[in-house]
Formats: sequence, C-alpha cells, structure tokens
Amino acid sequence: MNKKTITILGTSLSILFLVGLATTLTKSPMIGFLDILPVYLIMGLAIIMMLIETFENLKK
Repeated sequence: MNKKTITILGTSLSILFLVGLATTLTKSPMIGFLDILPVYLIMGLAIIMMLIETFENLKK
C-alpha cells in the first residue's frame, strides 16, 4: 500500500478510537460534564497533534 494511504488510515482509526472512548464516558449517568471536561481537552489536543504530524509527514 501507499505510505500516504496507510498514514491517513492509521490516523483515522486512532481518532475514531479516541472519540469513541470519550463518548463512552458521557453515557454513564454517574459521571458529570465537569468530570469529563479534562478528558475532552486532552483528547482534543491529542487529535490536533496527530493531525499536524500526519500533514507534516504527507508533505515529505
């Protein structure tokens, strides 16, 4: 497979995993929004860093 295709596929799967993990936390009635807010912030930063790294690798 092409390196760009594998990079995009891997990044997409990892983003889907992180989003799924974060949405699973919101389904619990015992966990409030303020408890999940730091998780959302860290997940958002991780996704942004993954996307920046992916686009830098695709430029090469």
